[in-house]
Amino acid sequence: MKFFVSLFSLCLLASGALAAPAFAAPDIDLLLNRHLLHVHGQGLAIVFGGEGFRKYSQEYSSPWGAPNSKDGMMGRPLNGRAAILNIPVESQGPHTLRLRAHGLITGQKISVHINGKNIKNTDLPASFDALLLPLDAGVLKPGENELRFTLSKKVGSSYAVFASLEVLPGTVADAGAPLPVSPVAKLSAGGKAMDALTGFSQFHMLVEIPPRAQLQIQTGVAAGSAEFSVTAVEPGGKTTSLLQAKQETGWVPRALPLEALAGKLVRLQLAMQGDAKTAGWGEPRITVAAPSLARPAPYKNAILIVVDALRQDRVPVYGGKGRVTMPNLMKLFQAQGVAFMHNQAASPSSPPSHGSIQTGMIPRTHGVVGDKAQVNPGTPTVSGQLADAGFATGYYGNNPFGMARQEKPGKWTEFHHPNQEGKSIDCTALVTEMLGFAGAQSKAGKRFFISSLPYETHTPYRYHEGISDKFHKGPWDGPVGKLVNGDLLGKIVAGKITLTDAQWNQLRALYDGEAQYWDGCFGQLLDGLQKLGIANDTAILLTGDHGEGLYEHGYMGHAWGHYEEVSAVPLVVFGAGLTAKPGSKIDVVTGHVDIVPTVLDLVGVKPSEKVQGISLLPMVQTQGVWTPRVLSLEYGRSYALRARQWKYIVDYAGNEQVFDLQKDPGEKHDLVKNFSAAGALGVRYLRDLTGFLLIHRADWRMASWGDLNNHGPGFLKVAGP
Repeated sequence: MKFFVSLFSLCLLASGALAAPAFAAPDIDLLLNRHLLHVHGQGLAIVFGGEGFRKYSQEYSSPWGAPNSKDGMMGRPLNGRAAILNIPVESQGPHTLRLRAHGLITGQKISVHINGKNIKNTDLPASFDALLLPLDAGVLKPGENELRFTLSKKVGSSYAVFASLEVLPGTVADAGAPLPVSPVAKLSAGGKAMDALTGFSQFHMLVEIPPRAQLQIQTGVAAGSAEFSVTAVEPGGKTTSLLQAKQETGWVPRALPLEALAGKLVRLQLAMQGDAKTAGWGEPRITVAAPSLARPAPYKNAILIVVDALRQDRVPVYGGKGRVTMPNLMKLFQAQGVAFMHNQAASPSSPPSHGSIQTGMIPRTHGVVGDKAQVNPGTPTVSGQLADAGFATGYYGNNPFGMARQEKPGKWTEFHHPNQEGKSIDCTALVTEMLGFAGAQSKAGKRFFISSLPYETHTPYRYHEGISDKFHKGPWDGPVGKLVNGDLLGKIVAGKITLTDAQWNQLRALYDGEAQYWDGCFGQLLDGLQKLGIANDTAILLTGDHGEGLYEHGYMGHAWGHYEEVSAVPLVVFGAGLTAKPGSKIDVVTGHVDIVPTVLDLVGVKPSEKVQGISLLPMVQTQGVWTPRVLSLEYGRSYALRARQWKYIVDYAGNEQVFDLQKDPGEKHDLVKNFSAAGALGVRYLRDLTGFLLIHRADWRMASWGDLNNHGPGFLKVAGP
């Protein structure tokens, strides 16, 4: 069997179907990430002609148009009557807003509100002359501030064209000079020219520092001298000085270690004293030193198991609450498994999540944004791509509501809902069907892919004798009894039924018992693959389509909200020879969109360019040493962003919440309503990324565009300078 896999691997390598046998972790290139940089001249500068202004605009439907030139100056038209910007402020005391905007006609009125209070009603010049708006002390507060512009008259398709906004400490009387659109320009110093951050006195970026990282940078002075400093500010204000240097003309390469900051979110500040036009920062990037190991030989087959409504914290790899043990899963995990510790469901409801699991795209792109929508025509699926590569593809699952709409867009050799075909809803019957398909394809010499959807851990939570009793000793009386359905959950949420502590334990015991029972079916699958002689040829991926609320935030079940009990689901990959360190736990954010490219990578098939996620095999190769990621979740108009430590949630009504999951894993302390210096960086970090998400999410391709928090060259081609 091992000989077959090796020969099969050589054939794929020869045909070019596989990527290179090793992979290095990506860098964080500050030039590519220019739009994530906050730039400062005399104060914070927002340049509307560049895509970096998105950091300050989080409106669900953007009122802004595409950048264009007006009277020789690059700006961005405001096509809606009003616009809201969220701007961070660090200094206290009086400030001055210096606005450079073109009113298009004489008599264009602009009204300025800050944090809900009217500050100024005035004329906006019909030119790009600077408008100075003095603000008394206390108008702008430390932290986040909402700035609202309202215009009076529409001229054609727009109300005005905005070029720049500067938030200047103190009282300022001068109009200043127009700002460069891009913070990146060619700088020649000491006879050598290179792309550099220049034109502003300070650049800072909110960044999660990866392990084994250093900042590699060159400081350059074209004429005279300048002083350079690099500092890292942590949540709460702790500041680490990384560089203090005075320099004459020329370029000086520098390597600044960041290991002491690994795993932390920091405000990385590059400051310069001198002429901002003749000095700058060349080739700045955070590099990651990671081991690069050989990827496993491609597997002949793959099985994807999506356990319906399985919470991450019920899988013992993730802690398991000390109750659920899953011996079959844990034995295989220790022998050949890798777990991704911060995996997120694409949506809290089955139809959108299964759309992402089957396509590698976010709901906004594959089309199933809610529970009734269908997959967009022409959307590539994992079954379609594998069928085109010669695989037999089978689906066996017991949730038609979640997966029925995936039958027609896919290419399935077999597609079955056993519970609708007169067979049991029990996972034992499901596994029997899966093994029958696997055996038939193997006997025919056919490679196969199976997608499976066991219904255990979804309501109704059933009693399993000898299993459920481990979690609750009884009695099993009403109103919970031995079967919990959606009607009971609804009555609990509505306040029609109030449970005692013992009854709550009884309800949770039924849920936990379902998770424990499913592990027996997993063992049945593993035994069956061994008997068929194909266990070593078959990669297995385990996940959940969403979690399950058990009243942590006043709700039961799912299809609501983006809190961790609903969004955090397992993702464990198993395979003979997958890793030199079986039982590894990778501390990087991953999601449903990564499943399709990972499945395809495991079997040596190149994914469609439309796929938005990335293969996770490179993370396995680097043993989890990776640049941090931030991924999105959505359900209709609600959405969320998930970083390793931080989470940003916006509900249907547009209400925002931000949580520090490290200090507040139960998501009880909203940092938007309860401002603190320690939480300010987390709020701003995720707001920065939200502006890019809302505009570009349907087009984002991580393989070329990078992540939301680490832009790649593909995004720069779209976003411009």
